[in-house]
Amino acid sequence: MKRLPTQKHMTLEARKYIEEALNEKKSISQIARDLDRSETTIAREIKKHRQPMFPTAFNNNSGCLLHQSCSHKHFECYLHCKNFQIEMCKLLTKSPYTCNACNKKRICRLVKYYYKGSEANLEYKSLLNNSRANLHYTELEWNILNNDFYTLVLQNRSIYHSLKIINTRGFQFARSSIYRQIKQDRLALKTSDLPRFKRKKKQNSKDTSYKSSKVKDHTYEDYIEYKNQHPNAIEIQTDTVYGILGASEPVMLTIQIVEIKFLFIFKMQFQTMEETIKVISNLQEVLGENCFHMVFEIWLTDNGHEFNNVERLVNVFQKSHIFYCHPYSSFEKGSIENNHELIRRVIPKGVSLKVYTQDDYNLLASHINSLFREELDGLCPFELIERFIPMETIFKLGLHKIVPEKVKLIPSLLGEKNIKNIKKYLDEDNIKRQHVFIEKT
Repeated sequence: MKRLPTQKHMTLEARKYIEEALNEKKSISQIARDLDRSETTIAREIKKHRQPMFPTAFNNNSGCLLHQSCSHKHFECYLHCKNFQIEMCKLLTKSPYTCNACNKKRICRLVKYYYKGSEANLEYKSLLNNSRANLHYTELEWNILNNDFYTLVLQNRSIYHSLKIINTRGFQFARSSIYRQIKQDRLALKTSDLPRFKRKKKQNSKDTSYKSSKVKDHTYEDYIEYKNQHPNAIEIQTDTVYGILGASEPVMLTIQIVEIKFLFIFKMQFQTMEETIKVISNLQEVLGENCFHMVFEIWLTDNGHEFNNVERLVNVFQKSHIFYCHPYSSFEKGSIENNHELIRRVIPKGVSLKVYTQDDYNLLASHINSLFREELDGLCPFELIERFIPMETIFKLGLHKIVPEKVKLIPSLLGEKNIKNIKKYLDEDNIKRQHVFIEKT
């Protein structure tokens, strides 16, 4: 038989082969070699899933050790008698632990054990399902998951952040188990409550070639080459987030320090190059020349008209190495796009940004930067920012760390004006489609 690849769980095919091999009097060591498994694994599999076959009470022998002195002998008494004691053949205590190939099984009056692949596989699946279905939580743990944990997830929209807070209290809840229990509808938290419940639709392929020759030496390929040559260089990514498309509509300018996921959000009155330069120049003044040039050494952005004048940006920010993603390739700056998803949990698409102030954006950025991240080894961006920018400068920019339990990434973060603004521009179906969680009052 062709060797099967080693797997964590025994397959039906492997179990059927074990049955055939036992019928052919093959040793456990030979079976183990054929299946590329250890002898211990094969022996354990056989002893765990072998099935007993009891003799009848014919000739007053039922396979019970007490049958000679028993006065209640009857057909299949092992099914009814509480005192039934199995009389087992001594050969079953040795390899191969079954009667599959025994020459005396036709005349033997003792309890026999047979290994059958199909039955062994059914028993294994039943045991596996039952072991995974049972939740060994105490009453306290159930209350924590269905109350504190549930409230935290609805508030900050992050399973990881919420579990980290709960586990600091001395619990050891596993995220994989939590996700499985949510899918099995065993917790108060439902799949529909998760921020990434809906899968994104597959987009049609588009032309991702650069439309302008001016980006020469500033392409994504040049960016990769520069990063390889300067592995310790600090990288920032920039983008704009809009509410409603329109010449008179304000937008958000987002800037992120990639290594620590730290996000700045600035209000721009118009989505123009002049506004972009104005906002980033103001940031440069606050950070100071040395700090700004250190943080903005590598600058990756997209091809929006607020960034696409390469010569102008290079002339204004001469010490920054500016590069552009391919058109329609937002995944090339996926780090900042992931933070945009957090922004959209508070301010969804299709909502005008006119009502929001810079203070609103500072509050939103503060909560995003206080969210625990798995990719940062369980820390939040705020705990790492001093490696790049002094904390007093961060305070000057209106940002501050939020207590973990109070991190909130839902529309109520920006108050009633945000909820009213969302309902003004979006109907209930659109709110559900974007999976925006609005608290019921």
